[in-house]
Amino acid sequence: MTASLQIKTVKIAYFSGTGSTARVAGAFEDELNRRGLSVIRSEIRGGNLHSDEKEDLLILLFPVHAFNAPRIVYQWIDGLPGARQIPVAVISVSGGGEISPNTACRLSSIRRLEKKNYRVVYEKMMVIPSNWVMRTDDGLAIRLLRVLPSKVECIVDDLVQGVVRRTRPKLIDHVFSMIGELEKTGARFFGRDLRVNDTCNGCSWCLRNCPSNNITMLDNKPVFGEDCILCLKCIYGCPTQAIGAGALRFIVLKEGYDLQALEKRMHGAQLTPVEDLARGYIWKGVKEYLLED
Repeated sequence: MTASLQIKTVKIAYFSGTGSTARVAGAFEDELNRRGLSVIRSEIRGGNLHSDEKEDLLILLFPVHAFNAPRIVYQWIDGLPGARQIPVAVISVSGGGEISPNTACRLSSIRRLEKKNYRVVYEKMMVIPSNWVMRTDDGLAIRLLRVLPSKVECIVDDLVQGVVRRTRPKLIDHVFSMIGELEKTGARFFGRDLRVNDTCNGCSWCLRNCPSNNITMLDNKPVFGEDCILCLKCIYGCPTQAIGAGALRFIVLKEGYDLQALEKRMHGAQLTPVEDLARGYIWKGVKEYLLED
């Protein structure tokens, strides 16, 4: 189904903890600017206000947290004013791709948007190197970064041409999505159990950059409240690597997460075929994403 959209102004609203979704948002901004469209880029953070700009299209981007959007995205949507059927593209970002149990990850956000009278016309999963539990092989990770601009170009083509793309999540993934909402409670406990080691120099980077405003400083050391959203930004972003997980340490990559360092490390490297890198079900969605037309 197609019906060309009259688009002049696009708002890109995104939440990004460790920089992966921000990378995707930047690719969308570049592509839209290349086409001469006006772009409003808005990062979703705790306490930020909705702007008064009138967009012709909203692109909402978020990382997948436990088969859903992060709590801060729900809060942002719930704070939106009612819209007059403004079209929306909902783009989720994950390290695993559009496979079970992720196929229902956009459902709750879409329902919230529709209650606000937004018209969701497009949804898609973007794949980016994983930032928790399972580290993405460098050869696979650099391919994901290099293919990003062309993937975004295809999506923008669809949006400009009025292509409607809605998915039908698997029934079992509806269940996973509902169970995954428990992560939002678990995140509060995770945050309370974060540890600070002796390398902390009191620079307050974590205080300034926490998207949920969950950090205060006491005696020149960070103190964590009960509003953590498990984005891992403070852990991976700390300049002195002073913050670490107490419980659930296994979800944090020991090597850290730095896309720019990955690009430097893989500059000029010969790439192994995707089929040799993406083996096993856990990488099935990544392989399909890279090989799809």
